[in-house]
Order: sequence, then C-alpha cells, then structure tokens
Amino acid sequence: MNMITTNIIATDLGMSYHVPAILDIDKAIALFANSTKGIKQDAIDWITGNKRGIKQARAFIGLSKNNKMPAYTIAIPARESCPRGGKLAKVAGTVCFDCYAVKGHDGMKPAQIAKQRRWDVIQLALVSPIIYDLWLSAFSLCMSKESFFRWHSAGDLFSAPYVAMVHDAISRTQWVQHWIPTKEPVLARPLLALVNCAVRLSDDMVNQVKNKFKGLTSGVHTPANGGRGQACPASEKLQDGCQDCRACWSHDVAHVSYKIH
Repeated sequence: MNMITTNIIATDLGMSYHVPAILDIDKAIALFANSTKGIKQDAIDWITGNKRGIKQARAFIGLSKNNKMPAYTIAIPARESCPRGGKLAKVAGTVCFDCYAVKGHDGMKPAQIAKQRRWDVIQLALVSPIIYDLWLSAFSLCMSKESFFRWHSAGDLFSAPYVAMVHDAISRTQWVQHWIPTKEPVLARPLLALVNCAVRLSDDMVNQVKNKFKGLTSGVHTPANGGRGQACPASEKLQDGCQDCRACWSHDVAHVSYKIH
C-alpha cells in the first residue's frame, strides 16, 4: 500500500486521515491473506477502493445467510465475544452449557476461521478510524436492499466500544429492523432506545420460568416443557425456517422461546 492509494481511500470516504492509516490498511489486507481466492480479492478491492459493490462489502465484513432465515447475520467467536456466556458455558443447565455455536457446522475449521477473521476485522476497526469507517460503509451498503438483520448468530456484545459501533451501524440503517439476542444487559443499554432494534435478553437457564429484565427476552425450553411466551415455530419443526414469522424482531412479542438444539 502506498500514500497515493491511502489518500484516494480517505478522499473517497470523505474523511481525512494521518499517515498511520497506511499501516492500518496494510493490516486489514493481511487479515485476508489466507482466505479463499474470491473472498480475498473482493475484500482487498473493498479496502483499497478498487471496487466497492455489495459483493466486496459483504466479503470484507463477512456477512452470511441461510435459506431458513429472512436476514443476513454476522457470526464471531462464541467464547471470546461472550463475557457472561463464556462463564455460563461452564455451568450445567444453562442455555450456554451446550452452545450450538461451538458444535456441528459452527465447530468445523472453515467456520472457525471465518469467525476469527470477522473478529479480527472488528478488533482492528475498533482501534483504527479508517477501518471503522470502511466497516460501517460496508455494512450500510450490504443493508441497502434488506429489511431485517440478525446480529450474532454466534457471539455477543463484548465491549462498550463495540456496542458503540453496533449503535452506529443500526442508526445508519433506519430502514432495517435489527434483532440482537444477548446476555449482556448492561452493555446493551445504549441500544435499547433504537426504534429499529429489538434487543432480547436471553434467559440464563433452560426452562427458566421468569426473567427480571424489563425489556424483550428469549429463552430455551425442552420438548416436554414447551417454554413460555411465543414458541419459535421453526425450532418446534412446525415450519421450515422463519417463513412469515418475525417474532424475534417484533417489539410486540415480549418473549420468544426456542426448543433446545
């Protein structure tokens, strides 16, 4: 990376950066050194400004989607990014004890590598103004044709600076309904006032009968228990995926319960 390219990037974003930004751009590029050829090229094109479309933006921040959910999501390492969940994972009977985000497909090496790369990009964005702006610009572009987004199919809110970045991302995409499942009520406070965001505090225990949190909540139940509130029809196998259900994103649904898996 050279000074001319860095100046082009800064000008394109409408920002002014100092010389250290060159090193941050190099660091960002290096994070994709071992990625697959397509992702690597698209991410570098976004970082350098060579090409800035949705495909390049998605490669840079690492959004994923499956055909069962009507929204993109972002997955980061579940243990490193879960301050409270990481502790509960050691306690039998909690919703985190047999965490789905560290087993099955999520536990395989390709998924682990991808989550680590997203984590590394976020960590760099939190200390680098130019990467921060590149991340937010990429997120906004990725959401330009979307109506819903789910935060953290793996992982959680892990720090106040990260919550500030999430807040910026949600504020910049007012046309999108965001859903954030979390076990961090204190960290999540700045997000509660966002009208286009449903923050759902997760129960601690499987089959928990009450949650003292005053806002939206979610829980996990065993088949024999049935849970409380609105049961997720997809987890109950009543339908394939979300289909028309948007309970998790709705401020009108106080509690959503998922069958343990």
